[in-house]
Amino acid sequence: MVLKNLSFILLNVLLFFNAEKQEAIDSLPLPSSEQVIKITEKVANWQMEHFAEMVSYRALPSKDKRKSWNNRNKYHELDWNSAALYAGMFQLSEVSHYPKYINWLLEIGDRNQWKLQKRFYNAHDHAVGQLYLSLKQNERLKDIVNLDYVKKRFDSIMNSEKADELHWNQCDALFMAPPAWARLYKVTKDSLYLQYMHKQYLKTYNTLWDDEQKLFFSEASYIDKTETNGNKLFWSRDNGWVFAGLALLIPDIPKNSEYQKFYENLFKKMAGSLKKAQRPDGSWSIGILGDIESYPNIETSSTSFFAFGIAWGINNGLLDKTIYEPILFKAWAALEVAINKDGMLGYVQGIESDPTVISKDFTELYGIGAFLAAGSEIYKYLNKFYPKDKETTYTTFMEDGGWCWYQDPRVIINNQKLIIGGLSGVSGDVRLGVYDLKNGKKDSTIVLHKNLTPDDHNAPALYKRTDGSILAIWAKHAKEKIHYYNISSNSNYLHWGDKRQFEHQYEAKMGVTYMNIYQNKNEGKLYNFFRDGLNFNPSFITSTDEGLTWGNRTHFISNDVEGFQRPYARYLQVNANTIGVSYTDAHPRRFGNNLYYFEFSNNTFFNVDGSKIKSLTDGPLKSSQAEKIFAGSNTKNKPLVNESVPSSAWTCAMAKDKNDNPYIGYTLYLNDSDHRFRIASWDGEKWIDREIAYAGKCLYKVESSYTGLMAFDPNDPTHVFISTDVNPSTGEDLKGNHEIYSAKICVNDNISSIKWKALTKNSPYRNIRPIVVANEGYKVLLWLYGPWYNYFNYDVNVIGVILETPD
Repeated sequence: MVLKNLSFILLNVLLFFNAEKQEAIDSLPLPSSEQVIKITEKVANWQMEHFAEMVSYRALPSKDKRKSWNNRNKYHELDWNSAALYAGMFQLSEVSHYPKYINWLLEIGDRNQWKLQKRFYNAHDHAVGQLYLSLKQNERLKDIVNLDYVKKRFDSIMNSEKADELHWNQCDALFMAPPAWARLYKVTKDSLYLQYMHKQYLKTYNTLWDDEQKLFFSEASYIDKTETNGNKLFWSRDNGWVFAGLALLIPDIPKNSEYQKFYENLFKKMAGSLKKAQRPDGSWSIGILGDIESYPNIETSSTSFFAFGIAWGINNGLLDKTIYEPILFKAWAALEVAINKDGMLGYVQGIESDPTVISKDFTELYGIGAFLAAGSEIYKYLNKFYPKDKETTYTTFMEDGGWCWYQDPRVIINNQKLIIGGLSGVSGDVRLGVYDLKNGKKDSTIVLHKNLTPDDHNAPALYKRTDGSILAIWAKHAKEKIHYYNISSNSNYLHWGDKRQFEHQYEAKMGVTYMNIYQNKNEGKLYNFFRDGLNFNPSFITSTDEGLTWGNRTHFISNDVEGFQRPYARYLQVNANTIGVSYTDAHPRRFGNNLYYFEFSNNTFFNVDGSKIKSLTDGPLKSSQAEKIFAGSNTKNKPLVNESVPSSAWTCAMAKDKNDNPYIGYTLYLNDSDHRFRIASWDGEKWIDREIAYAGKCLYKVESSYTGLMAFDPNDPTHVFISTDVNPSTGEDLKGNHEIYSAKICVNDNISSIKWKALTKNSPYRNIRPIVVANEGYKVLLWLYGPWYNYFNYDVNVIGVILETPD
C-alpha cells in the first residue's frame, strides 16, 4: 500500500512538471532560424567535446533488468549508435557556417579506413555507410572517400546464397540500411542496389507494418503485445527510425520511378498517425499509443526523429504546412527545454532500456544525432517559410545582385550615377542597377542577359567609354567559349543596345571566365583580361574602338607549377598606360600559393621598380618570373581536413597611392577556420608586407579559401575595409555573421596596433565582398548582404553607405 501511494505521488509530481512545461511551450513564440542553428550547434559542440566519454551519460536499467547490451562500454566508431550521430552531424554540416563538423566526420571515416562493422547481413552494421556515401557526393571530398569496402560488402550480399532471405527483421533496420543502399545506387548509377534495397524493405514492411494504425511493430515478437490501456504496442523510437529513415531515403529514389510513390505514401501515412498521437507537451510517448500515465516523461530521441521527418516532409511538399507546422513547433519546443546549459540533450531512453529510467542526466549518441538532424531541417524550414527581412539601416543600392571578386570594375560612378553590375543568385539574370547619387534614390535595375545561370562568376565588368556610354562584358562560368557584351546610351544608363558576342576559337571543352576591362591610352587599346578555357591561364583580347569589336587573342600568364594549374590574377589601372597585376601560382585548393606582382606597359612586363622582366612578344610570362611578394608553403600537400593547402595566398584587392605605388590586399589560408588578411605595399624602394586582421572562417567547405574579402579606398589606400566573422584583432569567434569593419592602416602598423571599427553589428545575414568606388567627388562603400550559401546559391542585395559627396 505504501509503495502504491509512493508511485501515485511520484506520478503526480511528474504530471505537474509536464503541466508547467506545457504552459511554457504554449507561450513560446515562433523560433527564429538564428536561435535554432545556435542551439543545434551548441548540442553538436557538446557532443564532439564529450565523444570519448559518452559512456558515462548512458541510461541503464536496474541490475535485475539489464541485458548484455545494457552496459557502459564504449561504442565502436562504426557501430550503428555512432552512425546515427554521424547522420545528424552531416545534416548540420550542410547548413552550418562552421567547417569543423564535416572535418570531424572526415576524420572518423579516414581513421576507420572507410570500413563497415563486421556483421555481414546485419543492417545496423551498414549504417555508417550512409556517412561515406554522403561525403562521396561532395565534389571536393569524393577523392578522399573510399567506397571499395561498402561496395564489396553490398555486392557480396546480393550475390550470396542468403540474398533473398529476410535480413532486416527489426523495423529500426529501415533507418540503418536502406538510405545507404539507395545512396550507393545514386553514386554508382547501378540500379541493382536500388532493386535489392526495395526487395528487402518490402519484406520488413510486409512483416511489421500495421495497416490499421499505420505504424510499425518493432519486431515480430511485438505484434501481439499491448499497452496497459489495451492499445497495440508501437515503440516510439523504433517508428522514429523508420520515419527519419524515409526522409533520408526518398531524396535518393529516382523521381517518377516505381518506388517513389510507395515510399512517399508510406511516409505520409506514418505522418498522419504521428499527428494524432502527439502529446500536449509536444513530445510522443515512448509507446506511441500509451497513456501519459504510463510514460510521464518526455523522450527526446523519438521526438527528434519525428520533428526531423515532419520538417523535411513540409520542406519537400509531402506534408501540408498548415496542418503539420503546429506539430513541428510544439515538438521543437519540447526538445529545447530538454537541453541543459552546457548543451547536453537529456531525456534519451537507453537501448531497449526500462522506459522509467529516463532523466535529464542521460543521453545517447543516436538521440543527439536525431536532434542535430531535426535542428538542421527546421533551420531550413524557417529560412524557407519565414526568411529574415533584408531591410537594413544602410542604403540598398541594388536588389538581387551578386558578384565574384575576379572581375572588375564591377561598380563605377559617372554622371552622378552609381552603376552596378551583378548576377542574380535566384534567376541567373545578368543585371545592371543604376542609383541616382545626386537625388539619393534608385533609378531602376535592368536585365542585360536573362537566365544565364545562377553563378557569381558570371557578373559583368563595366567600363566608361569616352562618349559617356557604358560597356559591360560577361561570360558563362567556364561553360561557353563566348564573351557577351553590350553598350549603353550615353545619356540614359537604363537604355542599352543589342547584346553582342565574341566567340573564341580553340580546341578545348572548357569556356572562358572572369572579365577585367583596362586601357592603354598610348596604344589606343582596351584590354579585356580573362581566364582562358584552353589552359585556365590569364589571357586577353583587345579592342581599338572601345569595345565595339574585339580580337588579338593572347596568352598572358603561363603557370609553371606542375599539373593543370590556374594562376588567379587581379588588375589595377596604375596610370593611363600601365596595368598592374597581382597573381598567384594556382588555386589555393591545389597549391600553397606565392603572391607575385608586375606591371604591363607597351607589350612588356616590368617589375614595380621599372626593371624589365621580358617582352610579351617572347611569349607569356611564366608565373614564377615576376617579383615574389609573399612566399607561401610551395607545396601541394595538405592535411585531410584542410580543403586548401596551408599557408596559401590569394589576391583579393588592389589600389594605388598618390604616387601610383601599388597596394595589394590578399588573404592567407591557414586552415578552414583561420584565414588572415594581409597587405603588401610598395613605398618607392621596397615592399612592406604585414598581417592586418583575422579573416575568420571560410564561407563554406567546398571553397575553403573563400573569405568575406577586403577593399581599399581608391583615393587613400591606407583606409581599409574588411569583412570577417571574428574579432579582427584577436580572432575570437563572435558566433555571428560576417560584419564590415574599417581602419586606418599605415605602413608601420600591424595586427596589434590597428584599431578596427565595426560598421555593421549583429546582422541577421552575412555582409561580404566590399567594394569602394570614387569619382566626381562621390565615394561609395558597397557590399553584398543577404543569404549566401555558395557561388550558385545566394539571394543578396547590394547595400552600403555614401562616404563622401561633392562639396
